[in-house]
Amino acid sequence: MNQKEYFGFDSIKNLKDILKQENPNKIFLVTGKKSYEKSGARNSIVKYLQNYDFVHYDNFSSIPLLNDVKKGILTFKNKKCDLVIAIGGGSVIDFAKLTNILASQDKNIVDYATNVADIEKPSKPLVAIPTTSGSGSEATHFAVVYVKQKKFSVASQHILPKYSIVDPEFTKSLPPKITAISGIDALCQATESYWSVNSTSLSRSISKQSIKLILDNLLMDVKNPIEKTRLSMAKASNLAGKAINLTKTTAPHAISYPLTYFFRIPHGQAVGLTLGKFFIFNSTMDKFNATDISKLGDYPKVFSELLDTFQVSNEISAKQKIRKLMTDLDLEVKFSMFNITTNDIPLIMNNINYERLHNNPRKISRNELKTILISLI
Repeated sequence: MNQKEYFGFDSIKNLKDILKQENPNKIFLVTGKKSYEKSGARNSIVKYLQNYDFVHYDNFSSIPLLNDVKKGILTFKNKKCDLVIAIGGGSVIDFAKLTNILASQDKNIVDYATNVADIEKPSKPLVAIPTTSGSGSEATHFAVVYVKQKKFSVASQHILPKYSIVDPEFTKSLPPKITAISGIDALCQATESYWSVNSTSLSRSISKQSIKLILDNLLMDVKNPIEKTRLSMAKASNLAGKAINLTKTTAPHAISYPLTYFFRIPHGQAVGLTLGKFFIFNSTMDKFNATDISKLGDYPKVFSELLDTFQVSNEISAKQKIRKLMTDLDLEVKFSMFNITTNDIPLIMNNINYERLHNNPRKISRNELKTILISLI
């Protein structure tokens, strides 16, 4: 499905025309519990909703849980909603995407959530309006959901929002910490997309634009934000979302999910913890450990280009640059800061998302994975 995208300050005004075109009987309005008010989104869209019947729904966790989605589906169906508007960060938009698509399917939703069954039917139109610059969820055709402590990714072209409105105005009220964490998430997405086994010249071109924007703007957007940095980071996040929409993410994301679920480490922070390590790990491949041997000859050029994009001479310098950026952003770079010890390593290893790990350009053994995790304590 092709997406209609609106981007830039004051782009929220396009919601009026979207509503006029869709002419919904009842809107399912999904928002964060606090961000809807704090971001200014509520004040911005109330005038557009005044002539429409809508259900405001925010009864779900900050981590997309299947049980929460089930409850959302009941409300969605009972109220006979025929349009979804999602306003918030990645978890909010993912929740809306999941509720919307799974409400349209016929089989047990657990089967869809755990990838046993394929999405067959289209969903209702969805308008995604991010209030953070990080997840890029408004630009992807998949959504994260946790089923009994395990993370799954539900994917289908039917999940891609029909409309996205990326208005940086809604990121102005973000606390510095959230801005930093969201920005690092976008950097990880763009970087992982670049080296993913699924990468193409198109996806790498998109990733490169995103990485450059982030490296040029994120620190200032956290320490001394202005409209230019807000606009640049909104663009970077959207581009990172478009990149992983083509390639999906890799090892740092695969490892991040148990860190978030079991230790409540914010997603972007969790991914950033291992990005530098995998910059080095992935840069050394051979025919014995390459995930896709047919692409092995491409990777010297891929990593050379990636180093140029990071403006460093080698992978160790890239790791150091990522670490310095995170410390400058007042983000943690060690597991120990989250009270993770060597005793917790088996829990992390046993709950890694192996689907994402299989997108990594270099295979990783359990011993190699354990070594990387222990080195971060």
